[in-house]
Amino acid sequence: MIFDCHAHIFPEHIVDRAMAALGARYNACPVARPTPDGLLRHMDECAIDRAVVLAVATKPSQVASINTWLTGLNEPRFIPFGSLHPYQEDIAEEIERLVDLGVRGVKLQPHFQEFGLDDPQLLKMLELIGDRMLVLMHGGQEIVTIEDVQPTPQRLLRLHRQVPQVRFMFAHLGAYQQWEAVEEYLVGEEVLFDASYIFDICPDEQIERIIRNHGVGKVLWGSDFPWHHGRRGLAGLARLGLSDGERQVILSGNALGVLGS
Repeated sequence: MIFDCHAHIFPEHIVDRAMAALGARYNACPVARPTPDGLLRHMDECAIDRAVVLAVATKPSQVASINTWLTGLNEPRFIPFGSLHPYQEDIAEEIERLVDLGVRGVKLQPHFQEFGLDDPQLLKMLELIGDRMLVLMHGGQEIVTIEDVQPTPQRLLRLHRQVPQVRFMFAHLGAYQQWEAVEEYLVGEEVLFDASYIFDICPDEQIERIIRNHGVGKVLWGSDFPWHHGRRGLAGLARLGLSDGERQVILSGNALGVLGS
């Protein structure tokens, strides 16, 4: 069984506009059209059984409609993660709505959502979430280099220690393009990493070292669809010197434990 714990989708009526804007911003080309149907085709092509589906609200006003759309997809192969924004006025009510709907996690992206990791509004939101939903946080640099990187390993560690009750998963093996600092500050901490958008970018030997030192039981595989092809990520994981059992833990065992079936 294969779980993809990091896949982005968009509603049909905005997907082309969103892809044009993101492609221009990042000089990146999607591997497929990231609609629900496009993701399902990609999953079939890669033999992926389940996928965590993500949509990030860049403005507080977008949160409710995004969450209503995601939770209304009713696709049994999808596990929808909600979107929240630290600056929305009804944050407590929206968190309760997601919990009541059985949503298992939320996705936060500091650069897109324009908040800092030391923002009191972020801490308030995380305290309201507590341990009730997993918090998938973008970690590290962006695809195109930016100057003010908020989710550095040092800041992520400080945030984790400020709200230890929160169940964090830091994307891109802790922090994209900042893996030396991940090894210094985050490896061994009681946080999860997702292994998305790292293969053929981070050296294989460093990926394997981080996984082993952090713990195979705290790493979940992801594609970062539509920006990476699932086959590329699966081939990268297969190259590592992990046993079949260790790979299966990363591909599905940990996701089943954290997210359920």
